[in-house]
Amino acid sequence: MGYTAFLLMVINILSKILGFFREVLLSYFYGTGEIATAFQISLLVPYTILGFVMSGISINFIPTYTSLEKREGRITSEKFTSNILNIIFIISIFATIFAYIFARQIVFLFAMGYSGEIFELSVTFTRITILGMLAQLLNSILKGYLNIKGNFVVPGSTGFIYNIVIIIFLIISYKINPILAPIGVAIATIFQYIPYIPAIKGTGYKHRFIVNFKDENIKRMLVLALPIIFGVAVNQINQLIDKNLASFISVRGISVLSYSVKLNEFVWGILVVSIVTSIFPTLSKLAIESKQKFKVQIAKTLSTIIYLVTPACVGILIFSKEIVTLIFKRGKFDENDVILVSGVLFYYAIGLIGLGIRDVLSNAFYALKMTRIPLINSVEMVILNVIMSIILSRFMGLNGLALGSSIATIFGAINLYIKLEKQIGKIKSRAIINNGIKVLISVILMAIVSKIIFILLNIKLSSNLSFLIALIFAGLTYAIVSILLRTRQALDILKVIIKKF
Repeated sequence: MGYTAFLLMVINILSKILGFFREVLLSYFYGTGEIATAFQISLLVPYTILGFVMSGISINFIPTYTSLEKREGRITSEKFTSNILNIIFIISIFATIFAYIFARQIVFLFAMGYSGEIFELSVTFTRITILGMLAQLLNSILKGYLNIKGNFVVPGSTGFIYNIVIIIFLIISYKINPILAPIGVAIATIFQYIPYIPAIKGTGYKHRFIVNFKDENIKRMLVLALPIIFGVAVNQINQLIDKNLASFISVRGISVLSYSVKLNEFVWGILVVSIVTSIFPTLSKLAIESKQKFKVQIAKTLSTIIYLVTPACVGILIFSKEIVTLIFKRGKFDENDVILVSGVLFYYAIGLIGLGIRDVLSNAFYALKMTRIPLINSVEMVILNVIMSIILSRFMGLNGLALGSSIATIFGAINLYIKLEKQIGKIKSRAIINNGIKVLISVILMAIVSKIIFILLNIKLSSNLSFLIALIFAGLTYAIVSILLRTRQALDILKVIIKKF
């Protein structure tokens, strides 16, 4: 896991930097105004519609393919792959047509508080971005197939093409016409999967034009996928509720939430997705071969998530305003926008560790083919999020939406951990707690040192420069203290560095 996860992390960092630059350009050109809001909605709609379907299919494709190949051989598993790809291709054509025709109704579900020009612009933008849905749906299978064959680099690097194309079109849209921004998204969505073609050919895969809806393997996969689809759909409903509440609170609401979520997802995408993606095929195999090794792998993965995500979470909490200022404050993105976005970012960051832990635990259940438990957990989270968001938003505005989401996420992670232990027994909880205590000590010292340095430097230097220097000292402090405390993850990283040099 180590090398693959590290390589994916590097790729994700570079891709996320490009994604950040894309968001910076959007904020610079359009701020949190109507065009930016319409653009954010047009990105959100296809992602939400497809997100739950893609997750359900891709997560269950890997264990289904693996068990099928082991039981009946590669020819049968390849036929299964061709069949599911062809079925998805047919379904995605109808889904695109349906979404295009009913774009007004779909956008209304996402932003009930909007009307007039901003609503019409959102509908127009959305009708363009949904044209890339076909490519996204096919990716749900092709990505899983490449992961099974040990290729994590190509699927992990598609973000490069996606972000570069959108960046180009954002610049052109500002100079010529805003309508080019969503056109860029549709083109980028399709173009990002071009590297899949040689990668798939390199595996020796030969596509067959088979369409068999009655295939028992397809039915079995869909039965396993349905709870995941509903579970992720529930999470998407979560976001849908937040965005709708935000549209009633402020015209800028959806943009503010979107910028905050993107910053939060930067950390989540780099530190969590890389690890979870690289470990899932291993968990699927261990779930069949050895429950003891399965539990050991879960404990190691959770400890790694806690070690990597905790300092990022604390860093956002103590420097939320400085982060937003450094990244976004330029062009049409003013001080008022900084205050709004940094406030929401602060409260989203509280749930960041819970989000990472829950992702690992959900994938553990999926590897065990126990998909019903994460579904119930998701439903419980949404109910709690709706209640907390409505109550807190009355007193805290947009910040209340973020805090409600974080509370629900932490609850979901704790609840899922308890349920997993009931299913498979103790998961070395003492080792995880001991590791967590070391991380806590390291992160407290990191926070104190970095904050003091920032305050002292900010007297003579600019806020951005002071923050960047404080960030360097934060990283050094965390690394040194965690090594001195002999935190396992820190020692593993140190060994790799020493070996390289």
